[in-house]
Amino acid sequence: MKQFHFTLARMMEFKNQILDREKDLLGTIRQKKNEIDQKIERYKNAIRAITESILQKQQDGTTVEELRFSSMQVENARKCLKQLYVEQEAMQQELLRQQTVVVKASQEVSSLEKLRDKQFEEFKYEAKRAEEEEVLEFVTGKLVRQAKTSA
Repeated sequence: MKQFHFTLARMMEFKNQILDREKDLLGTIRQKKNEIDQKIERYKNAIRAITESILQKQQDGTTVEELRFSSMQVENARKCLKQLYVEQEAMQQELLRQQTVVVKASQEVSSLEKLRDKQFEEFKYEAKRAEEEEVLEFVTGKLVRQAKTSA
């Protein structure tokens, strides 16, 4: 009996490679977005800490220069935070776009897998039919030989 060979095996392998690459890229984008999210959280914590420090300094008594310096730190942190929000939004858009690409690549691979499965079922059906024909031929031949020997 001959072996099953999927006619689009090379295409399916190629599509799987594309899918793997796109998934890797998606993972990289997610990692970058997570790094940005972590930076945002650090800046928020820094602003919170500096603000609390300013309040404590005001209660304890401090110089205007120290308060200005602390206020400048908060302002710089807010500017960085604003820029990070822009990067975060861009990364979110890139993430959504890449997820769409991965879904599309997955669908292409899935459709080829379904086609392969359908071809395999047809192959099994044809193999079974050929086997049945061989058995029928064998039985018919045996009956013909028996009829000749008994006649």
